[in-house]
Amino acid sequence: MPPEAATTLSWIIPARQEAQGLALLLADVQDGLVEGDELIVVDGESQDATQVVARLHGAHVVSSPPSRGGQLRHGVAQAQGQRLVLIHADSRLAGGAELSRQLRRLPSGQAHCFRLKVDDPHPCFRVLEWLVAMRTTVLGLPYGDQGLVLDRHLYEGCGGFRDLPLMEDVDLVLRLRRWGGVRQLPYSIRTSARRWRRHGLLRTSLRNMILMLRWFWGEKSETLKRDYYS
Repeated sequence: MPPEAATTLSWIIPARQEAQGLALLLADVQDGLVEGDELIVVDGESQDATQVVARLHGAHVVSSPPSRGGQLRHGVAQAQGQRLVLIHADSRLAGGAELSRQLRRLPSGQAHCFRLKVDDPHPCFRVLEWLVAMRTTVLGLPYGDQGLVLDRHLYEGCGGFRDLPLMEDVDLVLRLRRWGGVRQLPYSIRTSARRWRRHGLLRTSLRNMILMLRWFWGEKSETLKRDYYS
């Protein structure tokens, strides 16, 4: 048996009101599942058919109050796999079984994220993708929409996700710096452009930057969430 076959993957997807696109992501993940792997959707009190869609596509569905940090924390607590793959519900992954094989082969004790792609052909989004890649490579600061792949012992060693409604990803990534930080993989994760389309690319990017600075200056996650969704 090859070494990677012994590494079980727990795919954990926090979701809320994601019935429309969730099926596509679950189909992407299903292609690479082997015996011992898990596919867990943590639903945050959705009022649509998110839970039904998840179950129809073979996911184990658990419920949690709608807080992304809390949902992720709850999902990890339910998981049994050695390696955790944490991704947002509005994402897509190409590669199927081959991608899963590559994830199993990653060295133990290192955290990784994917290279961000946005599902919009406009050239401005190619600039955004480049800037995200630079932020990840130079500053070592990926966001949650880039996914996160890490072993359970590393997750537990750094304290895991805190129950935060916003900035749960940055909070964890900063603590992972003591364990070598997060390395960007050569594999892409494609995320929805819906939030940039809704509010505009420049406006959304500036808002996110300001929220990040406010987080570093000590503002509470609950306050930032209110402003993020207002």
